[in-house]
Amino acid sequence: MIILFCVGAGFINAQEMHFTQLYSAPVFLNPAFTGANACSRFSMVSRVQWSGMIDPYKTMLISFDHSPYAYPIGLGMIVGVDEAGAGTLRTTVVKPSFAYEARIKKLYHLRLAVQPGIGIKSINFNSLLFGDQIYRGGNGVKTVETPMSSKTYFDFGTGAVFTGSNFWTGLAFSHLNMPDESFLKTTVQRMPIEYRLQAGAKLDLNKGERDPLEKKYFSPVIHYSGQNKFDQVDVGFYYSKQIFTVGLWYRGIPGLKAYKKGYQNNDAIAIIAGIQTTRLKIGYSYDQTISDLATVSKGAHEITLSYQICNPKKRRSRLVLISCPKF
Repeated sequence: MIILFCVGAGFINAQEMHFTQLYSAPVFLNPAFTGANACSRFSMVSRVQWSGMIDPYKTMLISFDHSPYAYPIGLGMIVGVDEAGAGTLRTTVVKPSFAYEARIKKLYHLRLAVQPGIGIKSINFNSLLFGDQIYRGGNGVKTVETPMSSKTYFDFGTGAVFTGSNFWTGLAFSHLNMPDESFLKTTVQRMPIEYRLQAGAKLDLNKGERDPLEKKYFSPVIHYSGQNKFDQVDVGFYYSKQIFTVGLWYRGIPGLKAYKKGYQNNDAIAIIAGIQTTRLKIGYSYDQTISDLATVSKGAHEITLSYQICNPKKRRSRLVLISCPKF
């Protein structure tokens, strides 16, 4: 599949990084989640989307966040790389984040955060096939003078999360400064603002049970994201018992929105499974495409890993922990 039809116009449009196990990359999902943990936390997400394609989308994200004991703040950092298509269109992001927690009432808290950073986009034009190369038989036609191009830009985001004893709701924005991502000096291509809304609850299914090994939890969740004229909804649930967690997500907006007449807004159904110990958690998810692309996309695979540097049972913190899912 040729994904870059607009190269000749001097700019490139690429997808945003996105994940199925949203809460395995909490600092990426919303910077207000920075430090919302009992311990310092290291997380990694690796995703291969549309593995049936010759050149699938590949995304790797590493994050770290920490909550200082004496202050109601959180400090974090994300580093991510996304590769798309035959032209090796690569997007690299490096973003620190800073969060502050304010108590509204005993059980209600508001977390606010900022996330400045940089983005780097690069592409290898020699890996692309242009129209004049096909027309002239591909006889060594040199379509571009610069085989490699890159663009570095400042990127600014922010976020907020409101929490109660067993629920949360948050709103995050990326690219608030609308940076120019064009590779050519003669054109300007502003990156549209991306917005993400997330909400959910963690319900105790057996409140009278005191044995932690027998506790059962059910978490309904919803996530909405949009950028320019495109948007999507992820809705699903998690079920947890002992060290095991399973989840089911649906992605799409059926019946409510279609980007073109005759095209239903259905994307995928995702299955999630995870294991969590005191410090370590490992998760896996598979997205089954349910649109007409299903026969060639072969879905998406995602593996997550997270490690807590301290033992949360021995750690006290002024921050109130958010009862959100871990995968």
